Amino acid sequence: MKKLQNSPETLLMDELQGYARLHRDKICLLEETTCIARRTPKARGKVKLAMGNGAGHEPAVIGWVGEGMFDLNVVGDVFTAPSGDKIFEGLQAIDDGSPILLIVQNHAGDVLNANIAMRKAKKAGMNIRQVLFYDDIASAPREAQEERRGIGGMFFYTKMVGAMAEAGADIDSCIRMFERVRENTRTYAAAFSSCTHPLTGIRMFEYLDGTENIELGMGVHGEGGGENIIPMPTAAQLAEKMGSALLSDRPYTPGDRLLIDINGAGATTCMEMNIFYNELEKYFLAQGMEIAGAVAGNFLTTQELSGISLSICKVDSEMLSLWEAPCRCGIMSR
Repeated sequence: MKKLQNSPETLLMDELQGYARLHRDKICLLEETTCIARRTPKARGKVKLAMGNGAGHEPAVIGWVGEGMFDLNVVGDVFTAPSGDKIFEGLQAIDDGSPILLIVQNHAGDVLNANIAMRKAKKAGMNIRQVLFYDDIASAPREAQEERRGIGGMFFYTKMVGAMAEAGADIDSCIRMFERVRENTRTYAAAFSSCTHPLTGIRMFEYLDGTENIELGMGVHGEGGGENIIPMPTAAQLAEKMGSALLSDRPYTPGDRLLIDINGAGATTCMEMNIFYNELEKYFLAQGMEIAGAVAGNFLTTQELSGISLSICKVDSEMLSLWEAPCRCGIMSR
């Protein structure tokens, strides 16, 4: 796979500098760091949202930094969580005494390094709390949902909690909303083909290449979801299979209002996502669900991985209002 870059050694900073220049009206690259922060900070006293994650998943989550979303993203090396020291340095850079909510993806490296950063931040006297997100139904059974991976459904958490923080809600209210969204969010993903590591050029996995098969339940690095390999279905068949798996997990019931997030994995085309959504909406409506809103796009990618993840969130009027609230970041302005 050909990659447009200068060298592996400069790849990360080249990307972050380019992104900062593209979106200089919304964000900035903090000096001598790999941290993307809001160009105009929130008023002192408002809750700030922060997260650390590995590069290679863009626009997640550098593209989610801005008004109404994240205040800070600490970026690690490709597919590698940033160290606890790096996260702490980023937190120090935005600390003005305001409450900080550190949002952590439920993967071992992310959790380990976030915990290190939290200890350092508390020792330094920061007003900081931490929350953990998980939504991937393929990675653990429902009775052990706290062991599940965090993947595409985090877009719902970020948008709704970000809107609350922007409006001036206190940190306890933000955490309660985070937990409410987490309880009502589920994600299921499918991989159609492999991707390559941008630093090494090595394929991440090869068992689907050259076949007509797909794998259900992949993670954000293309890792498998329990060897659930099936022949390539039609869009209607895949919509029913993924939709029914999500509805049966919570469970959701007829009359529930759902937000839908169709996330391309990097190589999935707009045409494919439109066709998939068309079948998905028909399926959910036939099950008695109401569609409160939907988005489709490459929000959380894994380089040129071909695949799709489907996230749904049951919402009430307050949650829907937060979802529809204004925001201004790289991937969304409303």
